[in-house]
Amino acid sequence: ARFFLPSERPPPQTVRRLPVVASLRVSSMEVGQRSINFGRRPVRELHENTVLLRNRSAAPLLYKVSKSGLSASFDLSIAKEDRLGCVRPYAVRPIRFVFRPSLPGPFLDSFTVRNLQDVSSAVQVTVKAHAHRSASLHLSPHALDFGPLAISAAVPPPRVQHGAGGTQRLTIVNVAKGARTCSVSVAPELLLLE
Repeated sequence: ARFFLPSERPPPQTVRRLPVVASLRVSSMEVGQRSINFGRRPVRELHENTVLLRNRSAAPLLYKVSKSGLSASFDLSIAKEDRLGCVRPYAVRPIRFVFRPSLPGPFLDSFTVRNLQDVSSAVQVTVKAHAHRSASLHLSPHALDFGPLAISAAVPPPRVQHGAGGTQRLTIVNVAKGARTCSVSVAPELLLLE
């Protein structure tokens, strides 16, 4: 920087004029689905879905996706690369998210897609579901029919084919992730003797 004394005059400055040309464009977006219902889903099971974000303008669209911040929003997970981004003019971009319910019961939460170039343009997407606990055991068959049996100990029951007396097979399948210990007992009051 050069300093001038009050007695000195600064050199004359040249004035340059630069033309500035600008064109204004409206930034608008559209979200394909504003409400998503997963229906009845088991607890801790992953469910993936996508929402389509459409750029309706001739300018690139800058967007940001944010969750509600409620305790239920921990069950929603938005893909890291889809939380913040840019959509080309008149193009469509899928926003992927994963729903994994942690508690049984009704689920209602939302996330918001914001247009960063237009503060008034924000779309809220509602996610609904009903989470339930899945069964941990599966029995097959549910009822055993031995057919007519001899009650006398002196006369052994004849070995016949499956379903008409003799030997029956009960299958217990563990459908849970952890190990299970099963015990089978017969309640005398539930036996039907004819």
